[in-house]
Amino acid sequence: MAPASQRKLRVALIGCGRQGKVHALNFAMSTPRCDVVAIVDPAPTTADWVRTNISPDLPVLRTPEDLYARYPCPVGGKPSSGALDAVVISTETAFHATLACDAIGRGVHVLLEKPISIDAAGDEQVLAASKARPDVRVVVALSRRFDASYRAAFDRLQSGELGEAFLVKSATVDQYDESGWFVPYSLKSGGIFIDCGIHDIDIARWMLGLSDAQGVRQRSSARVKRCFAIGYNALHPELGRYGDADNATGVVQLTDGRSFTFNLGRTAIHGHECSCEIIGTKGRVFVNQNPAMNRVQILDGHGVRTESTPTYFERFEQAFVTEAREFVAGCLDGADMCVTLNDAVEAARIATGLTYAVRSGEIVDFDQKTGKPIPPRGLVGSTAGTAIVDSQSKL
Repeated sequence: MAPASQRKLRVALIGCGRQGKVHALNFAMSTPRCDVVAIVDPAPTTADWVRTNISPDLPVLRTPEDLYARYPCPVGGKPSSGALDAVVISTETAFHATLACDAIGRGVHVLLEKPISIDAAGDEQVLAASKARPDVRVVVALSRRFDASYRAAFDRLQSGELGEAFLVKSATVDQYDESGWFVPYSLKSGGIFIDCGIHDIDIARWMLGLSDAQGVRQRSSARVKRCFAIGYNALHPELGRYGDADNATGVVQLTDGRSFTFNLGRTAIHGHECSCEIIGTKGRVFVNQNPAMNRVQILDGHGVRTESTPTYFERFEQAFVTEAREFVAGCLDGADMCVTLNDAVEAARIATGLTYAVRSGEIVDFDQKTGKPIPPRGLVGSTAGTAIVDSQSKL
């Protein structure tokens, strides 16, 4: 076996959809310290895509069972020659928890696309599996922590330059897709707060010192006290049947009085936008206040303008590469990561609380012993979404 400094991480990709293709290209083409040994996806078009975009020699398998039958797993958490070291899971959210727990139990490191699961039960299962195998690295792909701009803002906070951060305001809006693919997707994604808002929640926790990751010097012992949310279906009232919305606003208060708020949307006309403002006692900082695709300004008959990034793939292109490289370094070298599994679980709990709030129209309190949201009476298991308004409703 090669020395640790020369050894490459043997990685397989499970899921090759929109995000899975991004991971496949980044791990295969932009992460020198790993070897992609297989891609797992049952879609009949996957093999052609892999042959065209990566290599005609890269195996494409149909199921995770095929993967584990083909490649031995590490013994006792130790790498062995020819073994499968890690998997990147980018399937539909409903399968995330089961696939992650299976890999963890086999001693295989995991990079898991967000969110962990569509419900709290799945989140807790992955957390328990990880605690049972401390030798296995489990990272949830909260990609904004790997973005240079968010890191620069975080570093300014940590330096004390902005004083104590007490309010984070952010927004994530996707360019409107007339196909309405996200309507049936809602049943598989957990809803707009769990699927889309998880990034805003995670960044707010990070900036406010709630993360247990390395590098957080201004750490806070505060917990989430309560949250409230509003949902509105501007273009897709049918989402209300699933207790979901195409636009939503969330407000979260901590036990020390600090707070964060964010807006989510799937109906932006101009393109993808994710902005963040962190307000401290000595100043404030903005991230991506102008969602420009590049530094080009256009002066024409429409006035002075810039073009926006069409999707989050363009906005976070380099962050996805950094994420892949740092995951590999973490597995090979034991290097600390900027995000922990506990961070992802805590963000998911807040997203669940906001989902309760948007469906019930009530303020949702959090249990201070467990950190979990307390469901409003009568809401458990319901997706009625009676508190969500749409463009055809009358208040």
